[in-house]
Order: sequence, then structure tokens, then C-alpha cells
Amino acid sequence: MLRLLKLLACCCLLPLLAACSTTRLAYDHLDTLLRWQVSKYVDLDAQQRQYLDTELQQLWIWHRHTQLPSYATDLRQLAAAAQTGPLSREQLETVSVKIRNDWDRLVEHALPDYARAHVLLSDAQVADMIRRIGAEIERRSRKSLNRSEPERRARLVERMDDSLRDWIGRPNARQRELVEQWAAQVQLATPELTRGRLNSLDHYAAVLGTRAQPGFEQRMREYFLGPHPADDPQSLESVERRRWLQLLADLSATLDAAQREHLCKRLLGYAADFEALAAEPG
Repeated sequence: MLRLLKLLACCCLLPLLAACSTTRLAYDHLDTLLRWQVSKYVDLDAQQRQYLDTELQQLWIWHRHTQLPSYATDLRQLAAAAQTGPLSREQLETVSVKIRNDWDRLVEHALPDYARAHVLLSDAQVADMIRRIGAEIERRSRKSLNRSEPERRARLVERMDDSLRDWIGRPNARQRELVEQWAAQVQLATPELTRGRLNSLDHYAAVLGTRAQPGFEQRMREYFLGPHPADDPQSLESVERRRWLQLLADLSATLDAAQREHLCKRLLGYAADFEALAAEPG
């Protein structure tokens, strides 16, 4: 259940789906996606599943009617800014901060029920969940580290090229050059980074070990919403975030009229989908 809120954030805070036509379908089946995600890491009994279903439904309805309209407004504002010319590094920083605030608001709203869901877990369920999450972290690390550095950087370029085709159409030579320069500098996965993720998992397990003690919800809040590595300008996350935002700003400056129109159409399409979803009863 560690990744439950993150999955919700990925599905809801950012328009990351492949096409506007799929956004509403995916969102309307978000509860099923979340249950599937939970089932990967913990086997719930009937009572626990019923509790999870009830809380997911309430969180989903809250998110649909209170958060999606805000996301739509932000997307329309971003489209209007993109229509007038290149997006600056400062404008993109503002968007990034809004996304972070949206994530914090989602976590803050979900945390009380999320914490209570963990209280319902047995010691055996918690231990098995931590084991499965750790195995997933190590599996992903092995998969990445088994490839050579050139292969991994080439995959970054390939994935970014696919993304650009979705958002702006076919990238030109200058845009591909910018992507290649970015991919050449990105910090790739290392055994040290994997150990850092496993250490964070150990911290999470320690917090769960206190779930029967007073103050558990606050400890969960501190884990999810406490000081974040990205808040440290010298941290790897902060460095990579700045590098990513600079790439987006540089790419924005190279858009031709057709690409800019393509981007604005995509942004407005997601905004319209979010507005339609917010108007539905859920």
C-alpha cells in the first residue's frame, strides 16, 4: 500500500495518459486500478477489502468534485501561456510547485483513512507487504543495472521522443539534440540509489511498527509530508528537477507554430476531460 497514493497522484494530478480519449475511461476505472495496485503488495481479508473499497470511493468522489476543476483551470492557463510564446523556466517552476501542492493536498486529505487502513493490517500482512515492496525495488534496480550506460541513456531518449510526439508532434533535429544532451547528463540508477530507496522502505516499516500506538497518523503525515529531498537545492532530486525543467523550457523555445498549436490542443483536451469528469456524479 506504500504506492497507493502515488498511483492516485499519477493518474489524477498529471495528464500522463496516452490520449485525451482515454482519460475519462481510465479515471472512471481508477478504483479498480488502485485495488489492483494494493493487491500486488498485500493480501486483504474480506473486512479489510470492504474498508478499502469504502474509503477509496469517498476519496475518489472528493477528488473528482473538488480537485479536477482546479486541474482543468491550471491546464487552461498553461495552454493560454503556451499559445502566446515560449514557456519560461520561471513559468514551468510555478507549474511544478502547483503539482507539488496538489500532491500534498491529496495526501493530507487521504491520510486519516490511509492510516486507519494500516492499523487493520496484521503483523504478518505488514511484514509480507514490506518484503514484496523491497523485492520490487530490487527487481527494478537489477533490470536497469543489467543494461549498459549507453543502452540506458538511449532508452531515455527513445521514451522522451515518444512523449514529444504525443505532446507536440514529430520533434525536429534541434529538439532531438536537446533531448540527447539532457539524457547524457541524467543521473542513472546506481546501487547507492537503490540502497537509499531500501532505507526509505525500512523507515516506512518502522513507522508501521508503531501503528497500534498513539500518534500513528501524525507519524505517517511526517513520513509523507515531512522534509523532502527536493527541498534541498544540493540533493539529487533537486538537481534532476532543475535539469528537467530547463529541458522543457529549452524545448518550448524551439516550437514552431504547428507544434505550439498541437501542445495547446492537448492541454485544452485534458482540461475539457477533467471538467466533464468533475460534472459527473461519480
